[in-house]
Amino acid sequence: MKYNLIFYIAKKTSYCERAVRKALSGIGGEPYRVTAAVTPVALGEEVGDSLRICPLTVIIGGFVADGDENLQTVLSRVFSNSSLTLENMRKLTADSGQEGYIVRYKTQILLALPDNPGDITQLCSKELLAYIEDKVKG
Repeated sequence: MKYNLIFYIAKKTSYCERAVRKALSGIGGEPYRVTAAVTPVALGEEVGDSLRICPLTVIIGGFVADGDENLQTVLSRVFSNSSLTLENMRKLTADSGQEGYIVRYKTQILLALPDNPGDITQLCSKELLAYIEDKVKG
């Protein structure tokens, strides 16, 4: 399964990339493209492109950004204008308190994770990976 990885206002990118690669390799995940975005508009463009190419898009970072650039704010705006319901979304919480999100629409999945390798490893639990694998194969 191919996936795209987008760093959004992220830190520790190489460590985070390694953590994501290791976690997703367990379900046959292979990165197709790794990109970065530093504005909400650029992120929107990257996500739009990604969803046309791969069934899984992973966003790393952006949760500690201020105001309109915060990933939670950006995702809220995007999803408020879509047909997605709460059944399609799930909040993920690491022991550190850092949050992530998984959003599913048909066989497309958007996984948003904090830019901390330890949190990424914890949030990518066996249950989450099994869910992703099941939904992507649809």
